[in-house]
Amino acid sequence: MTRLTTWAGQAVKHTGWNLNPRTAFGGLALVGGLALLAAFYLALSSQTAVLGRQLQEIEATRAKIVRENASLRDQIARDASVSKLTERAVSSGYVFTGTVHFITITPTPRPETVGEGSPALP
Repeated sequence: MTRLTTWAGQAVKHTGWNLNPRTAFGGLALVGGLALLAAFYLALSSQTAVLGRQLQEIEATRAKIVRENASLRDQIARDASVSKLTERAVSSGYVFTGTVHFITITPTPRPETVGEGSPALP
């Protein structure tokens, strides 16, 4: 430490300033502190800029995905329409029957079976 103060004191004497070594060392510490503060500020600023750019890219990707989803929904709606389904069914070989007849079947009750180890069924 004494070498630094001696060197700073000699530098001040050659310039013609009347500064004692303690004041010169204090000034040097102030300049170093300001330089360190400026370095921290620049690092923080650059990191903020990088994060801002990454956020823009993420937002652009999200907007693209939202547009693709909307396009796929439209395509699904077109492909699932009745006319499109009818067209695909006919092209696959299905034919329309004019009238559909339903047959009603009445279930008959099952006889109760009670056997060894089996419960009665309703």
